[in-house]
Amino acid sequence: MTGAASPPAPLAERAAALAATLDDARREAESGVLIDLAGLEDRVARLCAEAEGLPRGAARALLGPLGDLVAALDPLAAALTDQQAQREEAIAAALDGRDDPHTARRRAAAAYGRPDSAAPAPSPAPSDDTP
Repeated sequence: MTGAASPPAPLAERAAALAATLDDARREAESGVLIDLAGLEDRVARLCAEAEGLPRGAARALLGPLGDLVAALDPLAAALTDQQAQREEAIAAALDGRDDPHTARRRAAAAYGRPDSAAPAPSPAPSDDTP
């Protein structure tokens, strides 16, 4: 008999893809994007059920990809917790009448008659009279 059996490639690939999805979700959450994790629990449950059905050697070979998947959960949870705290702070500030920096900038831009996203006016084109 040769070394440990390798897991079915699709299962290992799905575990790696799911870990990459969690990492992408973490990056989006850290940048303030609201993310949709619908279906995540079902995907993980199917993956785990399939891993449980593998022979011991093949299942053991999945420890690395499944470990990466588990390792991706804590940073995602931390990013989501931070995102929620920031949203709660923004809501509390709005309820207290405090301005967030974005609202204050928009109000100042409106007071000076410029749109918030206005770029500086382009330089005038050189005239043909200039030597």
